[in-house]
Amino acid sequence: MADFRVHARLASAEGGDDDEVVKAAYMTLPPSLAVPSIADSCFHCFDYTNGLADLVVGYMGAPFDAAADEMTSAALMVTVRNGRGRQMLQRAIARQRVEVLQDGGHGGGALPSSGDRRELTLQTVSRDTMVRSLLEEGFVAAEVGAPPWLGELLASLVRLALPQGLEFGKYSIDYHYLRNQLVARRRMGEARAARHIPTYAKAIMRPYEAAMRELEVEMRGVASGKSPAGSSTLVEACRKSVGEQLSTLRTRVHELWAKRS
Repeated sequence: MADFRVHARLASAEGGDDDEVVKAAYMTLPPSLAVPSIADSCFHCFDYTNGLADLVVGYMGAPFDAAADEMTSAALMVTVRNGRGRQMLQRAIARQRVEVLQDGGHGGGALPSSGDRRELTLQTVSRDTMVRSLLEEGFVAAEVGAPPWLGELLASLVRLALPQGLEFGKYSIDYHYLRNQLVARRRMGEARAARHIPTYAKAIMRPYEAAMRELEVEMRGVASGKSPAGSSTLVEACRKSVGEQLSTLRTRVHELWAKRS
């Protein structure tokens, strides 16, 4: 979910309605789970937004209150792409199956949105275990995630200081397209990948092109047995991430204090 936690509802061992809701910080999950849990075809897909659907329902661009919202009650974002999708939504509203909390306007321009996704997107791609598992020969993903206290701290800091609302949705789209572009180029070759990747996805990824080329060079160095400058262990990466989030949080606090003064 948008609080950087994986929400799961666990059925009670005794049965009945006493289900338990677990919200595990994403960083605490074993990195080794990532690649086996995703179909190989997904790493070559550039239709993350289900572009051919008449209507799409999801949580990515919707506001989310980490303290109060649950996965079964949080607001969702509905994307209506054509007349048939509009008709489906209107029928659901008429039957009181759906309540519209806010009209997002054309392209979601009226939806809540804050933060800047670009830096987070690059950090996620460059440190992602899935990317390294797919592209770095000999890389073995860890069987244990970050300690719960560290995972909770990171999730809370990320939630406070980084993209929210529609900007979070854009971050998720950018990340998946960049990740899949790396895989497509490596497995298909430049020419075939260029034909495979749709124009709209290329437009989304264009602002990242220079940084992604540098990352590809770095990953090739790792694959050939050369450790790139700045490579780090899981603990060092977590420590660096905590420092970055604390720095960002301090800056935000100073900005808010200056406005009050």
